[in-house]
Amino acid sequence: MILTPINRALFGSCMTAFVVCAGWPDIAAQEQSVEGVFALPDVEPLVSGEMTLQETGPLSRELQLVHTDLSTGKQIPKFDVELTQELHILATDAGLTTLVHRHVEQAGVDGAFTAEVEFPAPGDYHIYTDAVPTGLGQQVLRFDVTIGEADTAAPPDAASAAPAEASTGPVTSSDGEYSVTLDPSQLEVGIESMMNLVVTKNGEPAADLAPYLGVAAHAVFIHAEDLAYVHAHAMGAGEPTSGAPSHDHGSDGHQPPTQQPDAHAGHGQAAEPATGHDMSNDHGGHGSMKESHSEHDTGGHGTQADAAGSVAPEMSLHVTPPAPGTYALWIEFIGGGEVLTVPFRIEIPETQP
Repeated sequence: MILTPINRALFGSCMTAFVVCAGWPDIAAQEQSVEGVFALPDVEPLVSGEMTLQETGPLSRELQLVHTDLSTGKQIPKFDVELTQELHILATDAGLTTLVHRHVEQAGVDGAFTAEVEFPAPGDYHIYTDAVPTGLGQQVLRFDVTIGEADTAAPPDAASAAPAEASTGPVTSSDGEYSVTLDPSQLEVGIESMMNLVVTKNGEPAADLAPYLGVAAHAVFIHAEDLAYVHAHAMGAGEPTSGAPSHDHGSDGHQPPTQQPDAHAGHGQAAEPATGHDMSNDHGGHGSMKESHSEHDTGGHGTQADAAGSVAPEMSLHVTPPAPGTYALWIEFIGGGEVLTVPFRIEIPETQP
């Protein structure tokens, strides 16, 4: 067939249209929408949530999140500030070996949240969203997503991995120069327990700690068996506890802390089984992703801070483990102007009668 100039132009246009149309499935595949699963133990769910993930790079995604009030069926437009932000995003891989922590200071005018998250490696992830819709109290949702190609050789979930050994004394884990020593045997299932912890730097009590998001330190617990989420706040040494509200995020009704500058941070630390010795800083190939901070809140929602905004290295936290079993635990704090994440894998036994 001989193509005239007109036919040649029409043929080219059709081929261009064909190429564009053929690419549509790939474009559509870059976006996924996921319904949330309520993740707070022993709390009534009052919201549902939908998250849309748009691929922005091989391991980066733009997250768009909307909450719906279960009683009205309407999208929630307003949120309270909790720990200086309206939304906290915590993502961990299926084996509960890494933690990525991001924040969104404020929702959009319609109540939708948007955030960019970089994941440390391809695979399956659990994304937890922690927010306080105005008038409804704390609501935590879990979104199960796949980033890139999942590693079929890896354990499919944390429950299939070897459980941690129950601790009968202090255990220590590290992030670079900083180590945290704590005693999981102080925790009891179903009972608000106090666990002490000490932060050291190069073997000495850390003297350069500062409040992180309004508190001395954060403790994030994920229960391997059912993926329940508990977020507790550490108190500085010497802070009175009599009559003080629990800092366990497994219950409703938190008071927002003092505002401080935005402190977004990403963490890629592995939660290896804890031992009585310092761990290597090689956490499954995922190094700590740190961000420097020059200003921090000097007030305290559970913080022992002096005029310079420092935090004592001896701390304690109140937490109610919802069930026995294996937990991934991360302690987050600021040391030397950087956000640090120290991982543990602990076993909490059944409470004896």
